[in-house]
Amino acid sequence: MKVASKGTVVYVAAFTILILWAFFVQADTRRVDGHSMLPTLEGGDLVVIQAVPISQVQVGNIIVYNGLCSSGGESVVHRVVAITSQGLITEGDNNPSTDQASGIAMSPITQQCLEGKVVFVIPYVELLAYNVDLYGLPQWFNYLPSIIILLIVVASLALQKEEPREQGAALPS
Repeated sequence: MKVASKGTVVYVAAFTILILWAFFVQADTRRVDGHSMLPTLEGGDLVVIQAVPISQVQVGNIIVYNGLCSSGGESVVHRVVAITSQGLITEGDNNPSTDQASGIAMSPITQQCLEGKVVFVIPYVELLAYNVDLYGLPQWFNYLPSIIILLIVVASLALQKEEPREQGAALPS
């Protein structure tokens, strides 16, 4: 029986730890929708955010702000491009102008609107999640397909058999 490579085990362990950290520690998650943050973030990415005071946010950070400042009434995931005395000026990486100039945000982002700073991104995991809130199940249950796929990958790597080599056969280069 062939054991999974050390790199694969480390990757899977790190991925698992990050997902557990996102759900059980002082962090929150949001699904990225749309294309305003391309190429940095894509629809279906899961961003892990951590609540921080506005004084800890710097130009270049990606933040999430809530419906109190967004004209659409929903959370927005965008990058801070400037800091003024009124608050944070934000813009999607794929947008031609700031949120404030284009009407995505009604005003500069204040502490009251700031949900948090993005501290980690898990690519595409939200494409596998589905909404089961209608059934009254806990939120983590949405990620059950992702967890099952991860377990299948780990099991298949652990159970992978090494193919026998012919004696005297050349090693691949």
